Amino acid sequence: MSGRLLQLAKRDARRIITQGGFEENIELVNPNECLTISLTGFATKHWITFDTDGSPINSSNIHVSISEQDLKDLNYPYRDNNGKVRLLNHKVNFKDSSCNIGTYIISENFPDETLGIIVLILRFSK
Repeated sequence: MSGRLLQLAKRDARRIITQGGFEENIELVNPNECLTISLTGFATKHWITFDTDGSPINSSNIHVSISEQDLKDLNYPYRDNNGKVRLLNHKVNFKDSSCNIGTYIISENFPDETLGIIVLILRFSK
């Protein structure tokens, strides 16, 4: 039963991220810009974060959550030879609330290898 329940959780997580009503169109571009894919995921960009003491500061907080299965389905290389998720320095493009398309660089990637969701922490592109 637990295997079946985990499969349902994976399916639900992917559906929530990619078509749960809060999804955005996202482009992912490899570092040498020879491969671009389009997918949907959860994207957020806001201007409050916290310093090391836990105090709020006015700084960008930008990240997207995407489905690992979408990367597989689109044949996008996202793991290194050791099987680790390696998306650092790839580019991400998505529209914000003002309908402006921003281009960002992936500075950190956090895979949830239980549910198959990858959270990408972004910084502004130069």
